[in-house]
Amino acid sequence: MMAAKHRRSGEEDRQPKAKKHPPAAGQRENSASKPARPGPDSRPPSAVVVLVCAICCGVVHSVHVATMFENDRHFSHLSNLEREMTFRTEMGLYYSYYKTLVNADSFLVGLNRLMHDNLTEYPETINTLQRFNLYPELVLGGTYRIFSAVTSWMGLEMRVCWQVSRGGGLAPVISCEGLGDPAYWYLAGVWASAGLTAAFLFIQGTELSGDLLGGFLTIICFFFNHGEATRIQWAPPLRESFAFPWSIALNIAITHVVRAPRPVWTRPLILGVLTLAYLLCWQFAQFTVVAVVGIIYVMYTIGIINPLPMLLVLLGISYGFLNNVVLQFGNTMLVSSPLAGCLLGVLLLYLFMEPIIQHLPFPTNMGVQLAFLFISSTACKLELSRIFGIEDDAHIINILRAKFTNYSDFHTLLYTCSPEFAFLPQESLYKMNETLLIPCVFLVGGSVLVNTLTKIKNNMIQRIEETEVKTSLWSGIDPGVIFNGAMLTVYAVMASLIMRLKLFLTPQLCVVASLLACKKYWKIIERKEIHVAILAVLVSGMCVRGFKNISEQRSIVGEYSNPELEELIEWVQSETHEDAVFAGPMSTMANLLLSTQRPIVNHPHYEHVGLRERTKKVYGIFSRRSAESVYETLLSMKVNYVVLEESWCIRKSRPGCGMVDIWDVEEPQNRQKPSLCPRLFHRSPAPFHRVFANDVFVVLQVPSRYVEIPPPKYHSA
Repeated sequence: MMAAKHRRSGEEDRQPKAKKHPPAAGQRENSASKPARPGPDSRPPSAVVVLVCAICCGVVHSVHVATMFENDRHFSHLSNLEREMTFRTEMGLYYSYYKTLVNADSFLVGLNRLMHDNLTEYPETINTLQRFNLYPELVLGGTYRIFSAVTSWMGLEMRVCWQVSRGGGLAPVISCEGLGDPAYWYLAGVWASAGLTAAFLFIQGTELSGDLLGGFLTIICFFFNHGEATRIQWAPPLRESFAFPWSIALNIAITHVVRAPRPVWTRPLILGVLTLAYLLCWQFAQFTVVAVVGIIYVMYTIGIINPLPMLLVLLGISYGFLNNVVLQFGNTMLVSSPLAGCLLGVLLLYLFMEPIIQHLPFPTNMGVQLAFLFISSTACKLELSRIFGIEDDAHIINILRAKFTNYSDFHTLLYTCSPEFAFLPQESLYKMNETLLIPCVFLVGGSVLVNTLTKIKNNMIQRIEETEVKTSLWSGIDPGVIFNGAMLTVYAVMASLIMRLKLFLTPQLCVVASLLACKKYWKIIERKEIHVAILAVLVSGMCVRGFKNISEQRSIVGEYSNPELEELIEWVQSETHEDAVFAGPMSTMANLLLSTQRPIVNHPHYEHVGLRERTKKVYGIFSRRSAESVYETLLSMKVNYVVLEESWCIRKSRPGCGMVDIWDVEEPQNRQKPSLCPRLFHRSPAPFHRVFANDVFVVLQVPSRYVEIPPPKYHSA
């Protein structure tokens, strides 16, 4: 029925009553008055049914990740200190700001501390809401205070506490569980975000395929490839945990906009809100939004979508971006970001260059327009960086250079030596191949490609036969499928370069696999019953490895314990002044800030150019420099104590990735000198004073020539 309807639409377009004339050579065909591009041929499912199914998928996924997290760490039986210790690196940094909001005398007092923070980058005072993406913590901290006040007023006890015997010579601890405990409230917010991820994936699969089976197929693929799709169950406070649902929701909204027969002006508002939520949660969200803007403009340039949907998308994203800049107090990484340059470049191109370019012959005009899109966006981004004097994202270009050349420097090696920033390993592809996800996507890609080329061929034949009204080359082709296919290509490139970004690739593969349920691309299967039976057989094949993957994830059972770090934190709390300033490995500094609230000079949020230079100065203690020169550097930074971790002195994740190896690249003239850190850790600490030591950590006091801090009693495990 739908195919016949499309043919009738084409016949109506060819009637001469409209008195239309073909476009002049080199001009884009004006398709504003044409019927909408078709979506899936099947009747769309009820919105209520889709919503109910999405909620069910969300609840199941939320429980699934919460269970795996508990199995891995036995979180319910840990003390508050141990729970904080589980949040290493960036996780501890972000959670510390939530803790500040919760423990402050009032929400406004906590908010003021975040906006005038002098603990994170001592002695500087920074606005953490501007520097970091802390709005998830702001929302969770505010709602926890409201929840706690309401339950206290009602006389409800929302947590249960007990004493836990830890064994191994460790003292027993008090452990509390329930939403009344700040840690559990925070995790509840993370698990709710995980639920939104699954719910939005179901909606996206259903929206793209036009069938509930497509939504269920997306969720099945997502669960079967869960280990390759998300790490929220192992690292809850990371920014991606809060941001990813809004990335999916944004793609759903854009898919709907490019398919809509009559664009509604409320849609830019929806797109703006989703863009704002996404950008507020994660500093790297801007890069996928750049891909969205680029893909939408390319689709407009080659004629897949009309000008109005393109303008609605750009208007919505610009609205969200500008609001984000305001809410993050003019975040420097945003103001000079590729997204800002891309939005400005597209605006300049559309308003000023496109009317000139359209006079060029086809297809030269399209090529020139796409070239100008890249040039104008790049030029605007570079000019914004120059005007504001911002180099926060310069390291990203260096990371990409290091991927394809022999280029390396100190900061680049710190990134590329981390497994998360390596190339996508073959093991990931092998796992997704075992669950039949990649074969299914290749099958879908082939079917979509054949369908698209066939329709383009038919449209070209019609254009030759027509005399007055020209049929668009893209008539009958679903722009929603083209958009999602293009996003999949972008995600594949991103994930292949940086393994961490496979969190975008794997879910998008699951979404594209939903097109297996779209009758439009499988017309060779005439009966729906046979189509459903084939899908059932396919899912059965996926289950062979898929159920094993789920079982392996859920069988991971452990219990967190780190007595050496606990001993260090307790010593800092009891033996050092509350104003004592610490420096050391970024991950350890995050834990000290979280659990002791001592000032630190460096931390794991490495995206700020000033912080990168601070960390490089501190990490001089892992180089081959003289102890005296490192001492002078730390003294100039007003550091009172520096923490050494044995693994940082000697560890080497792979050849060339030990800290001393990284310094050898940065300072090749010192390669013949001995490494400083092992001497300070095991032998003479002069000119520092060793004030704490156990099997893992050593704390050295940096004696000041100006303000003497009495050395604490030396402690050794």
